[in-house]
Formats: sequence, structure tokens, C-alpha cells
Amino acid sequence: MREVSDGGGRRTSRGERTRLRLLDATREAVAVRGYVAARVEDIVALAGVSHGTFYTYFENKAAALDALIGTTAEELQAVVDEPWDGPDGAATIETVIGHFVAVFATHAAVVRAWLEASAHETHFAERLREVRGGYVRRVAEVLTPALAGTGHDPALAASALVAMVEGAVTQGVVDRDEIEQGELVRTLRSLWVGGVVRLGEDVEG
Repeated sequence: MREVSDGGGRRTSRGERTRLRLLDATREAVAVRGYVAARVEDIVALAGVSHGTFYTYFENKAAALDALIGTTAEELQAVVDEPWDGPDGAATIETVIGHFVAVFATHAAVVRAWLEASAHETHFAERLREVRGGYVRRVAEVLTPALAGTGHDPALAASALVAMVEGAVTQGVVDRDEIEQGELVRTLRSLWVGGVVRLGEDVEG
């Protein structure tokens, strides 16, 4: 998905501000209308710029969403790359989940648009598999010792645990006034720890 660069590939501070305004408008447009229904016309109206200005920076709305996804993917990768260790396993898991939830909560509108777009455009589906696959593999690495000899597939367990976090945030659970992000993290921590302990008790006969 090609993002159009400024002349000569250089960005002025004014140009970068315009680009960021367009990205903010894209985020708002897909949050309100969804990816499929959102139009470039909606984006430029929210940004207060012309169609020509939009196309100076982005080839189409997919390229604008792709730029937003890039930021989300980088932040998720940063969580994946963190050292997941410590003397208190449950506390470490809570910290990791907290970081994942923070990224998903911050970029919930983008992730929802990404999920919608992946059902319609191969590029977004492939990028989703690549990024999600990275953090699923990381969780699976951590689960492998705990599930050794149980007959449970660490990759499958990791996929289920990650989907639990992703779904809880992207479905707007933390958007409700009565549910705080910290409460969600603690609940997910307990579900992860309890689930892994239960799986670990299922020793293959």
C-alpha cells in the first residue's frame, strides 16, 4: 500500500503537521463510519483540507489506514520485544497484558478498522496475520515449558489467550464507564494464569 511522499521524499514541519491531521481525520472517519463506508471525502472534511492535499500524501484511504496500522504494529512489536521475566510470574503476566491492553485501547479504532478491512482486502489480511502471528509466537514461547507433556499445543493456547485480550479491547469493553482499564487487565491476568495452570494439569496419559 503506497503512501505518497512529499517532493524529493523530504518533509517540512508544515507538511508533517498536515499529514498527521489527515491521519487523525482518517482515524475519526473509520471510527465513526467503519472502514468500508468511510470515504476520502469524509477524511478531508474532518481534516479541513482539499482532496488534492489528501492525494499529495496518500494514494487512497487504504494507504492512510495502512500508515495508522504501521504505528500500531510498531507499538505491539515493542511489547513483544520486552523481556518477559521476573520473580513473580503472575505479576509479569499482568505487566505484559497491561502493555498489550494499553496499545489496543489507544488504537482500538484503528484495530477495528483493520479487522474490517482484512475481510475485504488481502493486503490488510496478510498484514494482520503477520503482526498477530508475531505476538502469538512470543506468548507460545513463554507457554511451551508450562505445557510440556500435557498434549496441549502452546501455539493454540497462545492464540486463544491473545484473542481474549484483543477481543476484550476492540469490542469496547473498556469504553464503558464502569470498567476501568486496570480492572480489565487484572481480570485477564487471572484468566490467563488460571487457564495455563489448568492446562498444565492435563498431563498426557
